[in-house]
Amino acid sequence: LPTISVEPLKSYKSTNAQEKVANALLSEVVPPASAAPDVKTPFITGGNNVVHWEMLTPDDSIFRKYMSGPEVGGATDTNAGDTNKVGYIRFTRFSRLSTAGYIKAIEELEAAGAQSYIFDVRNNYGGIVQESMLTASSLLRDPHTVLCYTLNSRGGFAPHDVEEYIVDTRYPGYLLSSEEKDVSYEIVKRDDPEFVKVDQNGKSQWVPPSSYASIREQRMKRNYNRPTGMAGVNPFHAKYSRNLAADEIKQIRAQKNIVILMNEGTASAAEVFVSSLHDNGRTVALVGTKTYGKGLIQHTFPMPDGGGLRLTVAEYLTPSLQHVTKVGGAQYDQNTGDFVGGGVRPDIYCPSNQGIPSRVGADICVGMALDALEEATVKEMASSPDSDDGAVGRRGGANGGGARRRTIGDGTQERYQKGLAQR
Repeated sequence: LPTISVEPLKSYKSTNAQEKVANALLSEVVPPASAAPDVKTPFITGGNNVVHWEMLTPDDSIFRKYMSGPEVGGATDTNAGDTNKVGYIRFTRFSRLSTAGYIKAIEELEAAGAQSYIFDVRNNYGGIVQESMLTASSLLRDPHTVLCYTLNSRGGFAPHDVEEYIVDTRYPGYLLSSEEKDVSYEIVKRDDPEFVKVDQNGKSQWVPPSSYASIREQRMKRNYNRPTGMAGVNPFHAKYSRNLAADEIKQIRAQKNIVILMNEGTASAAEVFVSSLHDNGRTVALVGTKTYGKGLIQHTFPMPDGGGLRLTVAEYLTPSLQHVTKVGGAQYDQNTGDFVGGGVRPDIYCPSNQGIPSRVGADICVGMALDALEEATVKEMASSPDSDDGAVGRRGGANGGGARRRTIGDGTQERYQKGLAQR
């Protein structure tokens, strides 16, 4: 799947003037450091300008820094210990360096006891789409889960699933779950043993799916699973059973909660990463604003005068068969006629048009993500171990998952408004 990314927005670099504006805006919500002496410096931090990570707790939420009362204090007290540690990982682009940094970040944060995660892809202009799918594949258990579809200029329509990356020698294993890391590999080894074999040159014997088979044929031959998210807008899978198998419930409960931060600077391969996890129900919520909307795959052809011709040769669709790039009438809402454009939409709205604070604890969107994770954890702990009530919050639009995420968002917004009133 060759691709060359277009960079619609560069990663954010603040100037002194911009930082003054951002600090002035934050001062309206966050009191000065002298008024919040309990702000803690993360004890785990690392990375570079491609991948940065650190350990957070719910107390790092800016809401807690100026709010008081039994609601907030009680939540902190009941989640004492290792259960409130949150790993924060920010990707500025996807590349081999980002994949290596991601694996190192997971190793350090897991060793430090992280129980849930925030992935920040704001202002991530994309990069290498295969690396974004390799990263996403490490978070999805079923090898037949579709990461995205590609539609090329010749009419070919091919799914790209987790199995394609499990057979890659750089596949890090199934991560952020209490299950064994090799569980997905063992499924491939059991179902398609020829795919894990290598030839004399050390290459995998994995065979890509046909680009011209129907979706039904792909399911029959390759056992592709329908996406578990966005069910309400997916014409192929509008309805399915509310009853989850007992083993599936256990698998979901074994996964650690994830929230993704995104904004209008999230584009291309980063949108593939977001939609592959969201549509397959692996996230608690998407927090931020609508993404850029670049779902195109392009080749650059050199020209005799030293320039280049960039030609669009294909586009990708999300696992729920939604176009990321929308043109013509598709850019308008069918019911209201309002312009909506392309991109992936968040579950909880949080703008970052004033920039992203260098101090993670002062970031409003990080605070909203922490609150969303905390509320999701409380819901799961309150539900019965054999019930799917706590699991559906991480299953995209399935079984009311979207409504539950909106409830999380409403609760977070309510806390925010209460905090302002208390000031």
